[in-house]
Amino acid sequence: MKTRSIFAAIAVSMALPLSLCAQNALKDGTSLAWDKEITVTPDSIGNNGVAVPAFTVPVYESNASQVTSLLKTVIPGASFKKQGDLLKAAGASFGNTGIPMDLLARVVQDKKAGMSKLSLAFLQPGTGNVVENPALQAAVREAGVGLNKGVVQAQVDEWRKKLDKAGSKTAGATKDQDKVQGKLNKAQAQLQKTAKEKSKLQNEHAILQKEIDLENQKWTLSQNPKDLKRLTKARTKITKNESKMAKVMDTEASAQKDLSKSTESLPDAQKAKEQKVSAQAEVQRTVDALQRKLESIR
Repeated sequence: MKTRSIFAAIAVSMALPLSLCAQNALKDGTSLAWDKEITVTPDSIGNNGVAVPAFTVPVYESNASQVTSLLKTVIPGASFKKQGDLLKAAGASFGNTGIPMDLLARVVQDKKAGMSKLSLAFLQPGTGNVVENPALQAAVREAGVGLNKGVVQAQVDEWRKKLDKAGSKTAGATKDQDKVQGKLNKAQAQLQKTAKEKSKLQNEHAILQKEIDLENQKWTLSQNPKDLKRLTKARTKITKNESKMAKVMDTEASAQKDLSKSTESLPDAQKAKEQKVSAQAEVQRTVDALQRKLESIR
């Protein structure tokens, strides 16, 4: 028994990380919580065969193209042009240094790690001389924060689009359910109306039938043309009554058919709506998690 308990405990302990992993990441590997460190490390960039001191910062869950596109958002006014494996922006302003400089940027993608690294070097304009400023490292980290936020913001935007689509599907399913429910309600109301009409016509028919029986007895005994005229008139009334009854019966049959069809369709419509509502709620949870992840990046 002890052995079984030990194995059960091991199984539970192994299952927990898997469950947590499933909750904290999407199917494509995108994390739903921010647990990364944005650390700037000293590095170097090869520029015309010369190793230029640089700072490197990680950009998680990104590819090189994405980082390159985001550079203009974190370094406003810098116009990067491709120069071999590097990107160069002349006379740019970076951070709070207050001085123009030439920026050299290198973006390296690590597909296995699912991330990219941005390296930045700073040269005096038009020269190969390195800019030495203690504020640069902090500015690089600030740029790294901006880049990581840009990546996660793109994730949020993507899932907000999915949320809009999910909302549209929910609205469509709700409309479909309301339509089926409306038909069902209409059929029920029609059946209630026809039931009253039938009852009224049946009572009227019973009265007319008694009138016919009475007039027929009078005519049989008297053979008076006036009695025949009254008998004929009574028969005409009951014929109209029966014609109305036939129409009411047709209306009742049609309403009953609509009621049966709507009653059969309603559960499917309700189920479809519930599925869409559930799917929308799941997307909403993802959007909320990604928004919290974005706000956690420091």
